[in-house]
Amino acid sequence: MRISNQENSISEEKIDIYEIVQTKNLVAYFQPIISVTAKKIIGLEGLIRGIKPATTEFISPLLLFESAYKENLATELDRACRDKVLTAFQHFYQSDPELLLFLNLDTAIIDNVGGSDYLNEQVKKIGLNSKNIVIEINESKAQDTLKLTQFVNTYKSYGYLIALDDVGAGFSNMDRVAELKPDIIKIDRSIIQNMDCIYHKQEVFKSLVNLANKIGSLIIAEGVETKNEAIQVLKLGGQVIQGFYFSKPQEHFIGNETLINKATDVVGEYKALLLKELEAYNQKCLNYTHIVNGIIKALIIVDTPAEFNVQLLNCIDHADSIDCVYILDESGIQFSDTIGAKNIGACEKLVFHSAKIGVDHSIKNFYYNLIKRKQDIYITDPYVSMATGSLCITYSRVFKHLNKKYILCVDFLENLTSVPVT
Repeated sequence: MRISNQENSISEEKIDIYEIVQTKNLVAYFQPIISVTAKKIIGLEGLIRGIKPATTEFISPLLLFESAYKENLATELDRACRDKVLTAFQHFYQSDPELLLFLNLDTAIIDNVGGSDYLNEQVKKIGLNSKNIVIEINESKAQDTLKLTQFVNTYKSYGYLIALDDVGAGFSNMDRVAELKPDIIKIDRSIIQNMDCIYHKQEVFKSLVNLANKIGSLIIAEGVETKNEAIQVLKLGGQVIQGFYFSKPQEHFIGNETLINKATDVVGEYKALLLKELEAYNQKCLNYTHIVNGIIKALIIVDTPAEFNVQLLNCIDHADSIDCVYILDESGIQFSDTIGAKNIGACEKLVFHSAKIGVDHSIKNFYYNLIKRKQDIYITDPYVSMATGSLCITYSRVFKHLNKKYILCVDFLENLTSVPVT
């Protein structure tokens, strides 16, 4: 999780970082990480606040580390912070031996300390089990990839879990996923914020969930602040959530029923939404089928296939729900022009343009499902059309004209609430 300056704290005046590090004038805060579907707190992320000497004023972690870097005390501060968090977590660990501690590591210091065993010794000294510790790696701060990889592999061999933090923020290097093979991928708030109403963020999140599922990593959605964002995480395949919607970081964290009740509420609303969207989708498919049947009826009565273009134009002239339509022959080659109702040409570019007569579509999923697997119809998931730039789905169906098979493809305009979760 990225360091935040949202809380009231000292932010401008110079602080005595030497004294803070020496006296460990620090306090540990914890934020719960919740498996919403299991309705269980699976872990706590340990966060830190500094305390100005001789006062009760908090110093933000951002200011602490900025001061430490200026005075070449980053390693010492990082170790002091970890010691405070590990010691404070001991109480929760004794109450729940399965609870995970998510421990932030200033990855930049790995470039200096390399394969140091200091963290492992800290954990053993305090009496914690390495399997309960998740080391959060912010890979963008590490310059030496080899040292970072060696550190991760060493601590994995000790039994620690590795989380890749802030994925999706700034210039995250996705190649590090392959190098570090994280057990956990934490998706940054920048992706989660307003994800319930931004299509492109939804697709990024889904892609990361799919990646995590394929490589055996757990996805955690960070920075969830609203119920709608939490529901959207579930809708797109996530199950574990961290954020202010459930709880802000607290010094004296108590796992109470409020969090579990919130998780139950989110799951209940998600189920209700799922049923509602499924009903809406089924009705929309009936409407699509009615429109497609009408187009096919108009096509099969013409004397020759050369008249297909004219019939398609007539059929979609007043069809507001259709983005564009085209016909393929049995081998998957486009037989007709791509006929557009309103938006055709709006996104015409050198690489984004409507398909022309003669284009080969035989490698596409819908072709194989219709012709090779002999399905009656095929409906795609929503996607952005390369012909018009509109969000749409494609409804494809085989029909016959003069004993020859053709495939009618109709691109219907979609919206964000049209298609249920699958």
